Amino acid sequence: MKSILAIILTAMAASPLFGAVVRNIPDKDGMTIKGVVYCGDEPVQGAQVSDGVNVTLTDENGWYYLASAKECGHVFVCNPKGYKYTRKAKYPEFYKTVDTERPSAVEQADFELERDEATDHTILFLADIQMCGRNEDIRQYEEHAVGDINTSISNARKQGKDVYVITLGDQSYNTYWHSYNIGIPEIHESMNLLDPDAIFNCMGNHDNNPKIAGDWAASADYREQWGPTYYSFNIGEIHYVVLDNIEFTNAECKNTFECNITTSVIKWLRKDLANVSMDTPIVVCMHAPLFYRPQCSKPNVPDPTKYRYNYGSQFYNSVKGFKDVRVFTGHAHTNYTVSYLNMTEYNVGAIGGNLWWTGYFVNGNSVCTDGSPGGYRVLDTSGKELKTYYKCIGFDNGYQFRCYDLNNCHITASRFAPSYKNPADIDTWLANGYGFDSSDYNSDGTPKIPNRVLINVFAYDTNWKVEVLEDGKPLEVSRISGYDPFSMISDGCQRFEKTGHNNSGNPTQNSHLFLVTAKYATSPLSIKVTDQYGSVYTQVMERPKGFSIDRYTPQNEQSAIFDIDSDSYSYPPEFYNINGIKVSRPEKGLYVMRLGTKTKKVFIR
Repeated sequence: MKSILAIILTAMAASPLFGAVVRNIPDKDGMTIKGVVYCGDEPVQGAQVSDGVNVTLTDENGWYYLASAKECGHVFVCNPKGYKYTRKAKYPEFYKTVDTERPSAVEQADFELERDEATDHTILFLADIQMCGRNEDIRQYEEHAVGDINTSISNARKQGKDVYVITLGDQSYNTYWHSYNIGIPEIHESMNLLDPDAIFNCMGNHDNNPKIAGDWAASADYREQWGPTYYSFNIGEIHYVVLDNIEFTNAECKNTFECNITTSVIKWLRKDLANVSMDTPIVVCMHAPLFYRPQCSKPNVPDPTKYRYNYGSQFYNSVKGFKDVRVFTGHAHTNYTVSYLNMTEYNVGAIGGNLWWTGYFVNGNSVCTDGSPGGYRVLDTSGKELKTYYKCIGFDNGYQFRCYDLNNCHITASRFAPSYKNPADIDTWLANGYGFDSSDYNSDGTPKIPNRVLINVFAYDTNWKVEVLEDGKPLEVSRISGYDPFSMISDGCQRFEKTGHNNSGNPTQNSHLFLVTAKYATSPLSIKVTDQYGSVYTQVMERPKGFSIDRYTPQNEQSAIFDIDSDSYSYPPEFYNINGIKVSRPEKGLYVMRLGTKTKKVFIR
């Protein structure tokens, strides 16, 4: 039977005479965690509350009860539609700690929410920041990444949108926690330099303590700073889920881990999604990729029985009933997109490229292992409509591809690592499957197949289209799997040159490369890339085009971008020298380029 006090308190909560919220709620048999979710003076009904195992909803009084063993150490609330979290600094207050050493003791944890009727918003997904005090990574982050990210935030706010950051794991770099004395707390402070409405975090393998074995114990620093390693929340019409798919074993303190979503987390996920309408878009954030990198033999059409990790089928069975599921992952320091039925995965390039090495060698030159510039994914929402693109740090939003004149891309020790004492090592490295070596070029450096151009479309998926014109006539465009030459000279060759070895400086093969063969060596090419939303990105590639790290800096690259509308694309570019004389095959120098009704000064390098 209910106690007299419980009956009185329940009546008070329901009566406007006594106010709408009663926070000193009664105990209930068998329930070890209780609380109230409220907004101002009003209770919030239907808020989902969980201890990481059990899931319940608040009643009409805003009350909830959980029969919890408290093994996860937290209780957290998923805000209902129409509400948002209060914040402490940049971090949402969505969780409270509970006493794991007193599992049978009754604890009360209340949550305050704020009204939020906005539906449209922008999310920035940041993968693999991995700051540790090495490679001048903190300086690079503060000088290059922070300003770029905050500019994107400011631009979204000018459109009237709330803006959030979601990290995709490996905010820190545990290998160097103790040698550089920079761990989770210090990264927490660095994240405060960003200016979103709130920052949500995701667990990565490098966010575990490298001196402690076992997943639960090793994640204590993360949980103390950022709370649960898996949880959910709502923004507008979208349901977001953050999952921990890293099982950190760390046997013999060798930083070992498995990419895995444990059975207990899968069970929680299914309970969480049971309260979500099937027509609600689901956005899942986790560190390790779900699918393998697509190959051109079967582009972007994975075999659903061959996920990258064993948990794939369990995860898919949890979300397969929903109309639109988007998965954002990191870990690989690359960009790729894979679609399967109702689900699309975006593997996101790293903020620091390949562990901040390339920007350490040449300031401002952040390059991922697939040749993508270091950057982040932007998700723009309008109701239930989702649009996403990759934002390259240091470049404007229209910078979606790089192009290479393969006539000039012969990579040799004398060109790109002249001080390295054993140039034969570089020849061996190049011949080890990375291309751009003697198999592609003659001994004098000329290509065996002349006049080819390689285009790297960073965020490509099979709904994109790549077109190239020479003298107004279309060229055949072939999608290939291969290596980006710029990543090779920015990372691998620079390591030979400046560190005396090539430790972890290898490029990653990708399938967002496109190859064309031009008729002439000096003809400019009009390149047009159209994404899945119909947005058009264009560039007139002036040839011959030099190949060096300096040539692909943001300043030099963006000077080559010539935005045109799709109608102008059909016009071949015309070049005139400074005396106004038309030049059919421009060499190096300053020219005036005319394209349709538009003109621009260009410098061909």
